[in-house]
Amino acid sequence: MAITSLFRAASPPENAPTYFGIRLDSDIIWLPGDSLSTGYCHVTGKVVLCLSQPLCVKDVKLHFEGRRYMNWHSFSESQRAHHHMPSLERVFMYQTWNFLPYPGTPSPTTLPAGNHEFPFTFCLSNSTPDTIEGLGDCHARYQLKATISTAGGRRIHADTWVRVRRMYRSLLLPEPKVMQEIWPQKIIYRVSLPSQAYTFGSVVPITFEFIPLCKRLEVATIHTKVEETHRALQQPVSNRRTRIIVKDDYYPRGWDEDEYKITSDNEECWYSTARFLHLPNDPKECLQSLSTNFLRVEHTLTIQIKLLNPDGHHSAVLLEMPISVQCASPPLLEDPFVCSVLQSLRLMDETCDQPLPSYNNHIMDRTPDEIASEVLGDEIEVLPEPPSYCQLDGFSKPPTYETAILSTFSNPVLLNEGYA
Repeated sequence: MAITSLFRAASPPENAPTYFGIRLDSDIIWLPGDSLSTGYCHVTGKVVLCLSQPLCVKDVKLHFEGRRYMNWHSFSESQRAHHHMPSLERVFMYQTWNFLPYPGTPSPTTLPAGNHEFPFTFCLSNSTPDTIEGLGDCHARYQLKATISTAGGRRIHADTWVRVRRMYRSLLLPEPKVMQEIWPQKIIYRVSLPSQAYTFGSVVPITFEFIPLCKRLEVATIHTKVEETHRALQQPVSNRRTRIIVKDDYYPRGWDEDEYKITSDNEECWYSTARFLHLPNDPKECLQSLSTNFLRVEHTLTIQIKLLNPDGHHSAVLLEMPISVQCASPPLLEDPFVCSVLQSLRLMDETCDQPLPSYNNHIMDRTPDEIASEVLGDEIEVLPEPPSYCQLDGFSKPPTYETAILSTFSNPVLLNEGYA
């Protein structure tokens, strides 16, 4: 008898949905990271409700909420177990939509038994902050929540998390970085990177090349590290903290072939060596590079080349260059939005790569008499059509009222950060 009563207690209440959930076309929303103009990205999905028997409801709503939390002072203090303080959470984005009741229909409404779908479409601006996760004392999260208010006063909830990421041109089309300087009467050095943008878990290859200008000069050590800096742009938290993501210490033994390769170019023969920094894959150890109105995360590659002079004293070369750490891009050929971003980037590159027109191709301006004679002539010159511009519907065109949501009215409420 006790076992039977236990199963009865776990059974669903009367008139409860057999399924209630939110289904998104993509759990990750990709925004263009290099676009300076305001754009939009559409988020599409549907709320699914399965009923085994009729249900009398007062309303069915969908809520989209963005929350941020910052409560840190330094990385040394954050290593301890963090005590979450809900009072420091701030809502920086909020929108809500009504699926039911329909305009002109009574409330409450009785939904018949069966499967019900409520499709929705809403927009995220290109200025929407990235999702920040991995640290207990700092995060930015987005959540979709669907609610049903029944006629009997019961509320039924369903929610899902949404991640906002950015896709950067520098990841798709890397640009190398080279730094070369001459230390007179001492050394010529050149440091090169294949790109300044990398993904989580990737390798940062650094090539060092030297031409010694002084006899018996040696490279004593090469210290490389990647530092991550957090800058809080709003109080009451500390406005800056820094931690080392990865570092490498290299101690060459001289200018022999075991330590260096001999390479040559139009200038001289170089002593060349390479080091590799492995970036972490855990967001607890490394955040993505980002810039929002409340937090900025920057990564810097710092290099120290210590030289051993013939008289025994040491000299040092200090180099710093910013790099970017980002999330890996989605499969390029499967996402139409990603394809549209790639298309826009290629068009930009083709425009930049085109040579300037030569002087002989220019046409001198016509005088008013020449224009009048052409108009009065029998054969009127047909001017070429203006160029066509690529319209990227994925994010560059604001939505129309009809596509804002497919069911009923949309009432977005964007919270001003000053009031959050």
